[in-house]
Amino acid sequence: MKIKKQFLKLEEDLTEISIGLIRLIKPIPEYELFFMINRANDFQFSRTADIKIEGQYFDYYFSRYQAYDRLSKNCFTFISNKSILSVEKKTQNELFSNESNIKFLLNVHQDADYILTNSDMFADFSLILLPENFIFQIQEYSLSSDEELYQLIQYYE
Repeated sequence: MKIKKQFLKLEEDLTEISIGLIRLIKPIPEYELFFMINRANDFQFSRTADIKIEGQYFDYYFSRYQAYDRLSKNCFTFISNKSILSVEKKTQNELFSNESNIKFLLNVHQDADYILTNSDMFADFSLILLPENFIFQIQEYSLSSDEELYQLIQYYE
């Protein structure tokens, strides 16, 4: 009698997370922006360790600010969409290299200045008071689990 082998089928993680896209009305320094955000809210954003992405020719750094709201028990994180620093590791010898000294976390939304994440599964970005004269309304965007940014947010959370 033959024994039938059964394999466990591992399901892929098909969850999505909701992030907010922040666009500035006019360019202002980060310290000024977060000073105004901190002045408007009870919780305070502070600079945490930068996100580092290693490329073939450059290492890219993205600024990150976090705050914890005790009332809603949520941790909010602002991440710069555009790299604030790039360190060249080796010189490019290829004529048509697809790597430059500037990198965006969301290439499809290069006009977004910051990405806002929330530790809660159901993101409610209305809990953050933003300065009206400097920031457009937050645009919600869904990230699927197969995107690189999804994995990056999960790693740094």
